[in-house]
Amino acid sequence: MSSIFKYLAERAHADALMEKGQLYLNTLAHFRSYEETEVRGDVHDGQLRYQPSGGLTLTKSSGEVLTLTDWQFRASVRTADIFVYCMSRDKSEALAREFDCPFCVEITDPIRLIGRVNRHVRLRSRLCHEVHHGPVEYRSLEAEPGADWALPERVAFIKPEPYGRQNEYRIVFGNKGAFDVENVELTLQKGEPENTGDPSRGEPLVLTIGDLTRIARLHQF
Repeated sequence: MSSIFKYLAERAHADALMEKGQLYLNTLAHFRSYEETEVRGDVHDGQLRYQPSGGLTLTKSSGEVLTLTDWQFRASVRTADIFVYCMSRDKSEALAREFDCPFCVEITDPIRLIGRVNRHVRLRSRLCHEVHHGPVEYRSLEAEPGADWALPERVAFIKPEPYGRQNEYRIVFGNKGAFDVENVELTLQKGEPENTGDPSRGEPLVLTIGDLTRIARLHQF
């Protein structure tokens, strides 16, 4: 598996990651409410959205077929219960500039990093003892949701296409029950909602997983 990269604003935070393995995780609710949308925040984070250009097609129990133009289907996870550590698969000066983060920690052995995270998550009684990780999928509104809408661990890795330039890699885990099948809120919405921010951001979580200097390198832009 190729290296993954964490962009950080301060040298002290980069050193804490490499020397102590200090990972600061925010909830999906935090990113949904973040003011800097299209850079760090995404008002649709933790949502799978489907809005085909031809309209949503619904079939009534009577067999009558309806087409709802300009309507959107959304499946939203319990964002305050899911923690995310955001990284990138790219080492890029453009990303460092976009994030306003001149320091970049390269993790050369991501599997070892995930293994450490797994062990520490299992020590937390309130957490689900399953860590999900992988690249984010940048999905068009035209893409059919399939069964993904019912799987919170899939929805947590879906973002709108405009964010694709970030080539994000996520480490995701949650409070117990957060990833239960169909533990999502389903909505049909006409047009765009005025505010999709989450009123409860949830509390951040800090994991300290130990010295990572053998698998970490510091870059500065």
